[in-house]
Amino acid sequence: MRLSIVVGAFALALVLAGTAGTAVAYPQYQMSKEQTCAACHVSPAGGGLLNGYGELTAEDESMWGGNPAFLHGVLELPDLLRVGGDLRAAAGAHSRGDGVGSAIFPMQSELYAFVEKSKLGLYAIGGATVEGAAGNARSFVPFSREHWLMWRQGEGDGLYVRAGRMMPVQGLRQPEHVFYTRRFGGTPLFSEVYGANVGWLSPDLEAHATVFVADPLVDSIERGDGAAFYVEKRFAEGTTAVGLLDRFTTSDTDTRLHTGVTAKRKLSEKLLLSAEVQLIRQNFKLAAPTRFQLAGNLFATYFVRPGLFVNVGLGHYDEDLSIAKLDRDALDVNIHFFAISHLELVLMNRIQMIAFGAGGDSSGYSLLQLHYRI
Repeated sequence: MRLSIVVGAFALALVLAGTAGTAVAYPQYQMSKEQTCAACHVSPAGGGLLNGYGELTAEDESMWGGNPAFLHGVLELPDLLRVGGDLRAAAGAHSRGDGVGSAIFPMQSELYAFVEKSKLGLYAIGGATVEGAAGNARSFVPFSREHWLMWRQGEGDGLYVRAGRMMPVQGLRQPEHVFYTRRFGGTPLFSEVYGANVGWLSPDLEAHATVFVADPLVDSIERGDGAAFYVEKRFAEGTTAVGLLDRFTTSDTDTRLHTGVTAKRKLSEKLLLSAEVQLIRQNFKLAAPTRFQLAGNLFATYFVRPGLFVNVGLGHYDEDLSIAKLDRDALDVNIHFFAISHLELVLMNRIQMIAFGAGGDSSGYSLLQLHYRI
């Protein structure tokens, strides 16, 4: 009876879901608590469904706490089943250089489920996404951004193997898809692929290898078959980390090789620094010449108090290092406020310039995001 109630609630939430987005994690908590992303999330890459420790962290890191379990603990789930979800919407102002306009839009409506027995688990994300370019259409279609089967040695650490639809594991895995190392670094929004992933997780070392093929059914900005590798080593009792990434993709139009480094430093209990830089070599299969691109982000995170932190980021992206005035720079200031274990408010602010104003109009936005974790 309990399971049927849970399944019914899951289906109802899918019907109510408006538009799918990216389920996110906050890598800041990895360094602040000296642990892996999988310590709080079911996925070894972080993001999406929380495990038991992740729910307790959500309670501890919010201003007023509250029961952090699915639906605030109203339903008691079987031990082999975990269910959760995210609802997000935003409103505010934006500018593309032609004046300031208002904006209000849904960002995410997804539910997650994970069933595990004897170290073998099945994970799925379900939601709905806007059909049509830039969300102009008003029709919604069902969408499963991730679904995979996983065997893992232990919860949060050890060896794991999984196969299915997922995002290749690489880099800092910052939640904001507008950051250049995500948008241009191989993992933009809705660029999940089908593949197999194997990795190792421990408090001082994590390594991931993914081979993949482009999803033939979903039109993604990031297309191609290939492989991605990421390894990160932590030093000085978890206060410092250095990572290396490589990614290779080939498609009908081009081949790309991403080589990058990441770094994290815990300066104090309240202040964290992190950075990621990628050099991208793109070879076109037509007559166009080879070009080199550069994408980088530097972040500073300050924990004001439990339930409140500020993330300041500087980003740089150069579409072609051989051509002047194609580079763009961005300043991001995001303020995260966790009111209760299920409710977060985020004030998101961005200013972006092309060639420091010499290559075109500057753009930006200031948005208030409402995030409710089901």
